[in-house]
Amino acid sequence: MEISRLYTLELISALIFVPLLLLITLALGRWMVRHFRAPLGVRYRIACAALCSWLPLAIYQSIVNAQFAAHSKAPTDVLVDGAAALPKPFLFPEELLQGLLALSILFSAFVAVQLVRKYFWDGWFERTQDAEAPKFLSDIGSACIIGVSIVLIATGVYHKDLSGLQLGSTVSVAVLGFASQDLLGNLLSGVALQIGSPFRKGDWLLLDGKRLQVREVNWRSTRMRSPDNVMVDVPNKTIAGGTIINLSAPTSERASTVVVGFEYAAPPEKVKACLVRAASAAKLVMHTPPPRALLKDFGDSAVHYEVAFWVENEEQLMEACDAVRTSIWYEAKRDNLKMPFPMRTLRIERAVGKSDTEAPPSADQA
Repeated sequence: MEISRLYTLELISALIFVPLLLLITLALGRWMVRHFRAPLGVRYRIACAALCSWLPLAIYQSIVNAQFAAHSKAPTDVLVDGAAALPKPFLFPEELLQGLLALSILFSAFVAVQLVRKYFWDGWFERTQDAEAPKFLSDIGSACIIGVSIVLIATGVYHKDLSGLQLGSTVSVAVLGFASQDLLGNLLSGVALQIGSPFRKGDWLLLDGKRLQVREVNWRSTRMRSPDNVMVDVPNKTIAGGTIINLSAPTSERASTVVVGFEYAAPPEKVKACLVRAASAAKLVMHTPPPRALLKDFGDSAVHYEVAFWVENEEQLMEACDAVRTSIWYEAKRDNLKMPFPMRTLRIERAVGKSDTEAPPSADQA
């Protein structure tokens, strides 16, 4: 009877430790959320409930099993039908303990994914790289954590032998590789773009003569936005296989030019001064470096000048060019500088035929 009482006390102790451990872990989670803003949520509570239920029960199970094995070798004074019998302890089903352990590992992996994403990708990575963490690499890291947890559950909890999957996985990879060459090509190109980092989120690229702003790099493609706010989805393989022109690198400042023609009678120095004043007065134009004007070419009906200026980023370029052209028109009017209309001289020649060269017969000849 002493042994039965011991088993009962150990079972009660294990059941008491379940809510105590749960309260401790939940309090620890609230402290982490309050001081470190840790993204725990429901996943953390489920993982804590499963782990705090499994740990005391597993310890109780191992202790009573060891005690039962030790006592079964010693003599006992309990008689059942004239034979010595040892009272058996209460044991929880093995499937219950395995399920609790598997649940705690899986949801702990979910919590680890959230912590890695917040403190590594959104924290350390952005501080050191001075750029937003690519969602593509974050998804790969999350998939690796979840995959490791599933393998751990299969081999460590349910004791499954996964060595037989090696041949099948090799054949599956080969079949999938041939069936999805484009998808794998885009996937590997996306990895190459993330490793090489030729552009970042928010950069403006020149692709096939179009100015596009990078919004996201995902598993298959790069999503970009045009200046007229249209989303463009370009496969990663197309971008990685071509020439990448980043209009936002090495800095976001962007240079541009405007070409305008003035009459030949206008003094070049006066025209250049007018153009510099106009560009400096236009909105969105940077004052450092200052705008400058150059005589570019002598045209048929006008002298062509070029005014160069800088804007803070590519997104302001179109509006800045409009402001510079508008300001040039008003400055030219104030300085009495004329921008002539295009002129072309046409020479029309009439073909002279034989009938026109012969003189008409006179009256005497008739």
